[in-house]
Amino acid sequence: MLVGCVLFVAWRGNVATGSTQAPPAAEANQLHAAIVNGDVESLRYWLETRHVDASSPNASEPGVTPLERCLGLAGKVLDDPPAGDRGSREIAGHAVSLRVLQEMVTLLHAHGASLSDADRQHFSPAVLRWHDDAVSPSVAPPAKPAANPTEAPASSSTQDLRIRLARVAITVASRASCNGSGHAVYLVNETQLSVTATVTTYVDGAQTANRDGKSDMYSVDPESSWRLGCDTDSDGRRVRYELTRWR
Repeated sequence: MLVGCVLFVAWRGNVATGSTQAPPAAEANQLHAAIVNGDVESLRYWLETRHVDASSPNASEPGVTPLERCLGLAGKVLDDPPAGDRGSREIAGHAVSLRVLQEMVTLLHAHGASLSDADRQHFSPAVLRWHDDAVSPSVAPPAKPAANPTEAPASSSTQDLRIRLARVAITVASRASCNGSGHAVYLVNETQLSVTATVTTYVDGAQTANRDGKSDMYSVDPESSWRLGCDTDSDGRRVRYELTRWR
């Protein structure tokens, strides 16, 4: 009888211990649930406290990683709704905000999550630009140039003046090089509201019959920036960006 009691108590202890440990698949599902619910702190808990793999797929969708789920939600805001949808306003109302998704993407990236070349084929250029800016260390608006004008681009003082006056403007990051000889160009929003801006791009020396530039629209979160590209293209031609309007 004594041996039987001891074995019974040991069995109950093992059952209790096992019941407190969720299987890996269930923990992976918690990552995806936190993303869909826009719960950054829950995502942080499962990554930093429970050490769940940041690239764990959902049990019901083995082909979708947490990072891909974030980009899929971002696409509901950044991409134009397909024909037949009930409108972008309704879609955006049911989507997680870009600011929250940016925090989640940054957190996942810090824990080793990344997009392969094959994964990138599933998303639009607008979503990929948003992702690359979110995980780039230079995503913050670049610092204002030094007092010595020889250390900054010739137009930097004008750009800074436009930022101080309009608070939404285009600026050149003199320390962020790209395309070998150029510098990164950002659309900076220093307001407390999300803005939609139209930017027209001109390429000097482009061999086209129409000398008009190409216009694109960008949505920028409050106190955020969007990387437009470089002030020099891969062929060495100068690229100029003009902020046409914003609201």
